[in-house]
Amino acid sequence: MGDIGETNTMVTGASAILTALEDAGITHLFVNLGSDHPAFLSAFASKEHGLKICTSPNEMNALSAASGYAQITGKPAAVLVHVECGTQALAGAVHNISKGRIPAVILAGTVPITQEGELKGSRNEYIHWIQDVPNQRAIVAQYMRYEHEIRSAHNATQLLLRAVQFSTSSPQGPSYLIAARETLEQEIPSPKANPTLSGSQSYTKTQPLELMGLSPTAITYLTDVLLSAQQPLIITSYCGRSQQGFDALRTLAELCILPVHENAPIYNNFPTTSYLHQGHQWNGGGQLPALAEADVVLVIDSDVPWISAQSKPAPSARVFHLDVDPLKEGTTLWYLPCKKRWKCDSALALQQLADSIRLSASFSSSEVQESLTRRKQFLQQRFEARQQRLSQAEAPQSASRLTVPFFMSRLREATKSLRVVGLNESTTNLGNVADFLHHDQALSLIGSGGGALGWYSGAAVGASLALQEQGRSNDLVVAFTGDGTWLFGVPSCAYWMAKRYNTPFLTIIWNNGGWASPKNACLRVHPEVQSRPGYNSTELSNDLMVAIDPSPAFGKIAEGAGNAWWAVAKTYDEVDSICQTAIKVVQEERRSAVVEVVIDKI
Repeated sequence: MGDIGETNTMVTGASAILTALEDAGITHLFVNLGSDHPAFLSAFASKEHGLKICTSPNEMNALSAASGYAQITGKPAAVLVHVECGTQALAGAVHNISKGRIPAVILAGTVPITQEGELKGSRNEYIHWIQDVPNQRAIVAQYMRYEHEIRSAHNATQLLLRAVQFSTSSPQGPSYLIAARETLEQEIPSPKANPTLSGSQSYTKTQPLELMGLSPTAITYLTDVLLSAQQPLIITSYCGRSQQGFDALRTLAELCILPVHENAPIYNNFPTTSYLHQGHQWNGGGQLPALAEADVVLVIDSDVPWISAQSKPAPSARVFHLDVDPLKEGTTLWYLPCKKRWKCDSALALQQLADSIRLSASFSSSEVQESLTRRKQFLQQRFEARQQRLSQAEAPQSASRLTVPFFMSRLREATKSLRVVGLNESTTNLGNVADFLHHDQALSLIGSGGGALGWYSGAAVGASLALQEQGRSNDLVVAFTGDGTWLFGVPSCAYWMAKRYNTPFLTIIWNNGGWASPKNACLRVHPEVQSRPGYNSTELSNDLMVAIDPSPAFGKIAEGAGNAWWAVAKTYDEVDSICQTAIKVVQEERRSAVVEVVIDKI
C-alpha cells in the first residue's frame, strides 16, 4: 500500500487524522484553534495535506458552515474546535445538524494527560488545569451518531474512518472525536507504510452502509394501495435532501397524480409550480383540506407530518410511513399511528414504486385511468385557486408597511435569470418565503434541520463553498432570516468569513421589531394577556420581553465585519432598485449584501 520512501516516514497523530480525512473524501475542515492544537498547526504549516482549511472565529458558524456544505453536496465536512470550551461554543449548531441528519465529523482536543513533561505535549500552560473536566464527550454525546476518544495515534486512522462511516450511514448525522495533546503529538510510522494495516486504514474498506429500498412484498402491497386510492396524499419534510429523492418523488407523483404537501420542510421536496403541490405548513394554518379528505396518506421522510391540534387526517384514512428514521430514535415523545411503516431510503423506494406501478396491469385499466383524470382536473382547479390567492397577497397594501409576499415577488422577478439557492430561517415567515419563491429545482430552498436559530450565516458560507466546488459560483445564495435570528447568527464572524473565503451571499432580514415566535407561543396558551383595554401590540411585545427596539444597525455590523453593502427597504417603490443593486453587488463585486425589510411590528 505504501509508496516508495514511505517505509521510514514518521507522522504525528494529528497528521494521521488529517490524512484519514482526506482519504475519506473530506475536502473542507473548518477550524477554531486553541492550545490543544500545536500538532495540527504544525501539520497545516507543512502543507502536506490537501484539505481546505477555513478559519471560523466562532464555533457555531464553523459547524453551520459544515452543515450548509453537506446539505448542498451530500458529503460531510469536518470541524476542529478547542477542548471543552470550543465544544460548548458549537452551541445550537450541534442540535441542528443532529436533528437534521446532516453528516459532519467534529474533532476536539482535550487537556494534556500528563503534567511533569513526561511526554511531548504535556501540560505547560495554566489553562490546562482550568479546562480539565470529568467527561468532555458527555457535552454532546446525546446528539452524536458516534463519539469516542482517540487514545493512541496508532489507531487514530481507524477511529476517524469509523466516525466518517457512522456519519455517512443512514440516518446520517454528526460524529465527535477527542484526543489529548500527547496523542496528537505522538509519532508513529506512516499508516500508509504498513501493509498489514491496509484494510483497517483504508476508506474503501470502511464504506457507509448501502442504502436499502423496499422488499418485493412491500412494493406489491403499496402499488395496490396507491392504485386503489381515490383521494391519496403524500406528505414529506426531507425527501428532497438529495437530487435523487426530489426526482423520484416528482416521478411517482406525476405518474399517479398524487398531490404532495410539505409539512415543516427542511428541504424543498417538490416543484411549487406544479399543480400537484399542496403548499407548505408550519405552525398555524388550520386544517389542511387535502389531509382531511384523503383516504390514503403516504408519509415520506417527515418528523412532523401534521400537528393534530390544527390539522389531521380523517379517522378512516389509511396511513403509511416510509422513512430513513421511522422510529425517530432521537426523540422521546413521538408517535404516528400507521397501518404499515418501513425503514428505507425514500429515493430508492419511490423509484421501485414507480417501476412497479408502470408494470401493473391495473394501472392501464380504464377504471384507474379515469380516476386519475378526474383527480387531475380537481387538483388543477385547486391549484389555480391557490395561485390566485397567492397572487392577490403579492399586491401592495397601501395602508401598511412592506409585506413579505410583495418583497418576495419583486425579488423573484429580479432573480428570474439566476439560479437561486435559498436558506430559509425566517421563523414566522418561513411559509411566506417558501410559498412565494416559486422554486422548482432540488436543493433550491433548505432549512437548518432543527430549532436553534443562527444557522443561516455560517450555512451560507458553507453552501457557497459547496457551489464553488460544483462549478456553480454564479448561483446566488440568499439567506432569509428575521431580525432576531440574524443576531443569533454571529454576523460579525460570518461576514468576515464570507469576505475571507470569497463566498458572498445576499441576506434578507425581515425586521418586525422582535421575536414573534415566543410571543405567538404565549398567545396560543394565554390569549388573555392581550385583552387589557387600550393595550396595543407594541406595548405587549415590550412587556413580554420579546421586542428588539430600537433595532440594531444590521447593515453597519455586516459592513464593518466583511465590507458588505447594505440597504433598508421601507417603501414599495424602492424595492426593485434595492434588489437589483444587492444582486449586482454579490454577483459582480463579489461582496455580501444585506437588505433589511421593515415590515409591520409584532
